[in-house]
Amino acid sequence: MLIRAYMVAVGILVIALGVLYSMANIQISEGSALDEFAEKNNFRLKSEPSKRGNLYASGGDLLATTITVHNIYIDLAVIDDKLFESQLGALSDSLSAMFDKPASYFQEKLKTEKKKGNRYMTLIRGLDYKDYTRIKSFPIFNKGQNKGGFIHQTESRRELVLDDVGRRTIGYDTGDRKSGLEGAYSKDLSGVEGKRWEQFMGGGQWRPAKTWEQEPVNGSDVYTTIDAGMQIAAYSALQDQLIQYEAEYGCVAVMEVSTGKIRAIVNLKRGEDGTYTDVYNYVIADRAEPGSTFKTVSLLSGLENEKFKADDTVETGNGRYRLYNRVISDTHGNGKLTVEQVLIKSSNIGTAKLINAGFGSNPQQYFDQLSKWNLTKKMGIDIEGETAPIFHKPTDSDWSNITLPVMSYGYGFQITPLQILTFYNGIANKGRMLKPLFIDKIEKYNGSVVNFQPQVLVDKMASDENIATITEMLRKAVAEGTAKNIFTEHYEIAGKTGTARVEYWLKDQPIRYRASFAGFFPADDPKYTCIVVVHKPSNNKGIYGGTVTAPVFKKIADWVYSRTPIKVPNTPELVNVKKEIQSAPSIRYNADGSRIPNLIGKSGENVIPVLENMGLDVRYDGLGKVTGQSIPAGTPFRKGQTIYLTLES
Repeated sequence: MLIRAYMVAVGILVIALGVLYSMANIQISEGSALDEFAEKNNFRLKSEPSKRGNLYASGGDLLATTITVHNIYIDLAVIDDKLFESQLGALSDSLSAMFDKPASYFQEKLKTEKKKGNRYMTLIRGLDYKDYTRIKSFPIFNKGQNKGGFIHQTESRRELVLDDVGRRTIGYDTGDRKSGLEGAYSKDLSGVEGKRWEQFMGGGQWRPAKTWEQEPVNGSDVYTTIDAGMQIAAYSALQDQLIQYEAEYGCVAVMEVSTGKIRAIVNLKRGEDGTYTDVYNYVIADRAEPGSTFKTVSLLSGLENEKFKADDTVETGNGRYRLYNRVISDTHGNGKLTVEQVLIKSSNIGTAKLINAGFGSNPQQYFDQLSKWNLTKKMGIDIEGETAPIFHKPTDSDWSNITLPVMSYGYGFQITPLQILTFYNGIANKGRMLKPLFIDKIEKYNGSVVNFQPQVLVDKMASDENIATITEMLRKAVAEGTAKNIFTEHYEIAGKTGTARVEYWLKDQPIRYRASFAGFFPADDPKYTCIVVVHKPSNNKGIYGGTVTAPVFKKIADWVYSRTPIKVPNTPELVNVKKEIQSAPSIRYNADGSRIPNLIGKSGENVIPVLENMGLDVRYDGLGKVTGQSIPAGTPFRKGQTIYLTLES
């Protein structure tokens, strides 16, 4: 029996090996035969790109989508000479009116290419639907491709809806280069390309097979944590302040306290023409000496390690104090201060003396506390480009007695705005530090949904008592201290200003500054944490965090509190939808005639002209009926506003 079992097993193994050999033989010999057959019979296996998914804000507002643009080419060889001569002038006049170039330019170009017999002259690329329908009605072109030489091709193009409001955070994927959310989630957005055979039919035409070798799988839709309204409010507030203070660049980030979700992130840099654009993600990549916003870190470290209490005192003198080989200075002489007053008045001397007295004999304890709070390494966020902080360690050869005191008030190391924001958000969240979250969910093409949950970096930063103590200090820093200019009776703000020197090591140059403010609101029940950084504001305009950056924070906070059902003055002009769509009765509209109608299921061919007549800038992807619209039905709109449509046959 045992011998028979072995023989059966050996037999099965021989059969399996035979099958594998046959499969390999088919793949090699017959596969190459198929390739040879395809080449001889003019077949090709054509790749078809899948539809890239959309990128949305958290509330469903479109951030990035794929639109269809129209490219126009001319086959001048098929145009009859008599037709060409008789209507060239009229065609050139039409092109001149459309593209703002003299008619003579088009006459000479078309004549030259006609003599060459050019069968594929590029006329214009990237037209929208409205301009495409216009140009195809021009003289000669209205004869079609066979007689008028009018060649029309469509192309998919990625477009950002908010553009400069969040360009670097949204990012891009060009194949060889990736950045931002588009790059981080490119695999989900891209889907899977399809493949099917095509047969060459002559005359430059290929006929696709009816069946697919591999059907394309559309990309998933990615919903970010960005609040579109807050993003625009943050952009406007920062841009206004950068212009007013003639700064080099600046950034803002807003984090939701309980979840770690980034609700707004804005980065703006001044160009040579004086305008500010989003060209670099300063929030996640611009590591620098933070200045006084770091005093909060140092004082909480001292409280938590029982080096001092909030009501302990320290002598700060007349505003100048020599410690080891360094003279430390304050803006004003403050005399004796409590630990709480050190933060309220932002005393460099008080902070340095407290931290040096508490940790000077064991600086590793201070550094270990920073490490526990995840401040000495990357946080591992989803977006590429996060830079690692740079710190001197007590074990480094260049560490000296003055390193720790200087570090305590924000110098001698580099850290990103996002890490400072995350620390302050941990305080606002009662000591629970969360990783910055940029994605809410991913909706796959098959309907399944992947939801993203908050991730905890530090479960308990400090005791409840010390978190409450530092929060009260930050509240008083706004109510009584360096940020009292943004104090309001309507809600309480807790936060800290920062004013750091930059490039102070350069000789024979005026001192420049980096202003910042980090905080949260409302202080008694925090909902949002925000950081604002403005780099190199004009020394003649203002340099301090309280005057340069804190007002940006206040404008954003005011915007949050303004989102109540009250009448807003200066409401933008709303066009009369009811009047405009009388010619298309199949589209239902609301009674007051001022809102976007429900377009789902309607023919794109009918809908697009109607929307354009209503004053909307229409962008679309695909052909057929409307399956998606970027502005929800019933939403008020303004003339000139862009609406994106998804069409499917």
